[in-house]
Amino acid sequence: MKKIAILTLTLTRGGAERVIANLCNDRLADEYEVTLITCMNRPAGYTLDKRVRFLCLEDTEDVGYTNLTDRFMKRRKALKEVLDECKPDLLLCFLPEPNMLALSLKSRYGFPVIISVRNDPKREYSNKIYYTLMRLLYPKADGYVFQTEEAKDYFAFSKHILEKSRIIPNPLSKEYMDMDNGPVDRKKTIVNVGKLDAQKNQKLLISAFGRIATDYPDWNLHIYGEGNLREELTQLIDELGLTGRVVLEGNQADLKNKIKDAGIFVLSSDYEGMPNALIEAMALGIPSISTDCPCGGPRFLIEDGVNGRLVPVKNEKALSVAMAEYISDKAKAEVVGEKAKNIKKVLDPDLINSKWVDYIEEYLSGN
Repeated sequence: MKKIAILTLTLTRGGAERVIANLCNDRLADEYEVTLITCMNRPAGYTLDKRVRFLCLEDTEDVGYTNLTDRFMKRRKALKEVLDECKPDLLLCFLPEPNMLALSLKSRYGFPVIISVRNDPKREYSNKIYYTLMRLLYPKADGYVFQTEEAKDYFAFSKHILEKSRIIPNPLSKEYMDMDNGPVDRKKTIVNVGKLDAQKNQKLLISAFGRIATDYPDWNLHIYGEGNLREELTQLIDELGLTGRVVLEGNQADLKNKIKDAGIFVLSSDYEGMPNALIEAMALGIPSISTDCPCGGPRFLIEDGVNGRLVPVKNEKALSVAMAEYISDKAKAEVVGEKAKNIKKVLDPDLINSKWVDYIEEYLSGN
């Protein structure tokens, strides 16, 4: 049986981490001997198939690196030791630092290395050090997986990267595929799911809701997720007089059953890769609105006006108008929600995971 190693930052709850866990559990563990390696020692947010070997480059959660260079070099040394021991036939990497760690060791090993970009590269490599390392190291990889064409186009400086790349969007989780999609009596609730941070821009959503809150007094906004902007968002809610109508729900177990009968889903992000929260909301048939943010994930998922709405990034007025449109025209919202469910066919996990395995097999067979 061929050996595959996967390198990522953590297995805490997140988009890339969920893709990795689902891929391991649904296909890779059946067909390969899999070792999952994380850079950071953090509690796992996903359960792995017992056949997957799980290793970490750090012994403890509080390592105490002196600086970024110290962190990189110590993790690089630990990764070298792990790869020397597990001897994979292929290494698959997710996210900038794991990609760079693996490629800094590329000349030492003969196995192919596939790297995956999971977010807007213009943001991921805006740091001068990361940008320099990316330009130096990324052309050394054997294969590349992007979620959107827009993300791929960022790397047009390298003909090799473009020629060896594959577009593979995120799959829908099987738990959403199996949910009953019959008629739903939708509540007068707008929902948002995401970390409370600058990228997700819940400030925009709260302010946009504030514009229409008086016109629709029986509608409320519930935001699911946790993050470092909780206090700031709480203050904004209070300043706008929306206390009790905008609720920061925090992290919640069994999220799908808490939002499945929501009236509207809104993604207000400034940038995204392929947003799982939007995918899941559409699969549940929730009429969905998203900012048309880079690097093109929402635009891949939503045909504006057909199965959802796209609004310009950071445009508070356009977002409030889109929400008011769905609130005031229930029939239109229902039609949009029904059409949104078709995302289940496009992002069927069996289909998407097969694309991953087919691409991996190209390199294991000597491409």
